Amino acid sequence: MSHETARDKFSAFLAEQGHRVTNQRMAIFEAAVTQKDHFTADQLLVHAKAIDDSVSRATVYRTLPLLTDSHVLREVDIGTGEKFYRPAVEGSAACVL
Repeated sequence: MSHETARDKFSAFLAEQGHRVTNQRMAIFEAAVTQKDHFTADQLLVHAKAIDDSVSRATVYRTLPLLTDSHVLREVDIGTGEKFYRPAVEGSAACVL
């Protein structure tokens, strides 16, 4: 799935689920799909705040399930007990489709 297709899919998913497409959610989306490696929610927060400094930790934690439920991100268990994520976007360095 291309970056543009993933963005459209995520926006459509939000609308279907009755969620608003906000600048903060889209900043989190952009930060997530441009990651080159697996990342945690806290790492994602740092990258998302670089895009939109109004992104909060709570918004990241509420948006992550939306990103995984829409199949834009995949949750990965790397055996550390901490949740890691990776993009499910074609061409991402972290994605193996």
